[in-house]
Amino acid sequence: MHLTDLLAEQPSLTVISGAADKTVKHVTSDSRAVQAGGLFFAMKGHQTDGHNYIKEAIANGAKVIVTDGRTVKTSDHICVLVSAQGKADYASLCAKIYPSRPDILTAVTGTNGKTSVCEYLHQIWSRATWPSAAIGTLGVNSDIETPNKASALLTTPPSEQLFALLDSLRKGGVTHAAFEASSHGLDQMRLHKLPVNVAVFTNLSHDHLDWHGDMNSYFEAKKKLFTENLLDGGTAVINIDDEWGRKLFERLKNRDIVLWSVGIQDGANFQIMKAESQHFGLDLQIKAAGQDFRYPLALSGEFQAINTVTAAAAAYASGMPLQDSFGTLPYLTPVRGRMQPIHGHPTGARVIIDFAHTPDALEGALKALRSGTNGQLKLVFGCGGDRDKAKRSEMGKIAANFADQVIVTDDNPRSEDPAKIRKAILDSCPAASENAPRDKAIQQAIAGLNEGDTLLIAGKGHETSQTVGSEILPFDDASVARHALMNLADNDSVGVGK
Repeated sequence: MHLTDLLAEQPSLTVISGAADKTVKHVTSDSRAVQAGGLFFAMKGHQTDGHNYIKEAIANGAKVIVTDGRTVKTSDHICVLVSAQGKADYASLCAKIYPSRPDILTAVTGTNGKTSVCEYLHQIWSRATWPSAAIGTLGVNSDIETPNKASALLTTPPSEQLFALLDSLRKGGVTHAAFEASSHGLDQMRLHKLPVNVAVFTNLSHDHLDWHGDMNSYFEAKKKLFTENLLDGGTAVINIDDEWGRKLFERLKNRDIVLWSVGIQDGANFQIMKAESQHFGLDLQIKAAGQDFRYPLALSGEFQAINTVTAAAAAYASGMPLQDSFGTLPYLTPVRGRMQPIHGHPTGARVIIDFAHTPDALEGALKALRSGTNGQLKLVFGCGGDRDKAKRSEMGKIAANFADQVIVTDDNPRSEDPAKIRKAILDSCPAASENAPRDKAIQQAIAGLNEGDTLLIAGKGHETSQTVGSEILPFDDASVARHALMNLADNDSVGVGK
């Protein structure tokens, strides 16, 4: 695309040196990713400053540099622009150079449940043979192979990755896509200039307050999806069982959109009448559009009721007939790292992997697993380093209140001292034991299971690595658990619970 076309209707970008007679082949803020004919946006971030990498970007082939107004010395053949709106300008350029989108875009935001709703929605669409994709924490799950299928590195990828990925998906034939809209992504304007047809709110609870400062700021970041990205005439699907969801619902009543509510609350457009745990999973009863539905769900955890009903409502909002969207629910399969069962304990004890890494998510998972646990409910978990420290004591209290036996271990300690993180948890969970590293804690817990027990291994879920100091080490809770179960069977440890 010609640079003058990129700059059209974008007065916040000004040429200060060099000629604008350039053809721009791609846009990036990563100097390492620059290729011949690229535009390099030199942004200052929280950890790095793009201005320090301008020479590298030019050496790699950049012909256009965008700065924040600081002096840049370049040769005459380089065009230098100044941006007055920073991240908004960056996202706008990405949106122009990667203009294709799936026909229906659904964005899901909230503290917990984003991944599950996106993945369940993708399963519903796929069963209807609608070419679709889910983008988020688990990467890209698409019905169609695309060149950029593995490019999602964050819950909400940076603008150039997100827009390039959506462009690639549409060119590959994907017509429906669901993606996770994180508060960081919304706050950093990664979604600027990205219109969505359906916007979903799952819930809001204590998380990321090290970034946002307080819950109101956290909420305001989430709200942007519904006020800045959701198209007029689009549909908002909101969980009104959540207090912040009810607040959002009220604030959106004056918008020219379709506003739907989900929950157990009377008056919800998609009301969950019953969600009872059974040996097969959940017995789910729903009232929607004046009709009653009853389906078996092959999923563990009563909180999965709200995730699946929300996904079905979003599918209905995307144009799928009501009977088809809800009729798919019995066929949904567990999402990796979300209440994922690991089978094979000799006593028949349950082992469950879940990403629960916030106070609300941990409490919800433990409450859900209490049903169907005839013996003890046991827990292995830790908290991440360099993140919201206030939630450590909260999660310790929840572990003490809702689990019968707790082992505190390491999560992703990052640059913090792992022992100090564990102590912060143990201070509010004094009856817990401590075991690190994490694989030893999982092995200990599995070896101690008896018939009727349930073990929840919480915090890392789908993750396949562990960050310790500056090292990123291979680590997968599910693989460690399976290996421990194999060793248990080989050692003939039936009934040896400790």
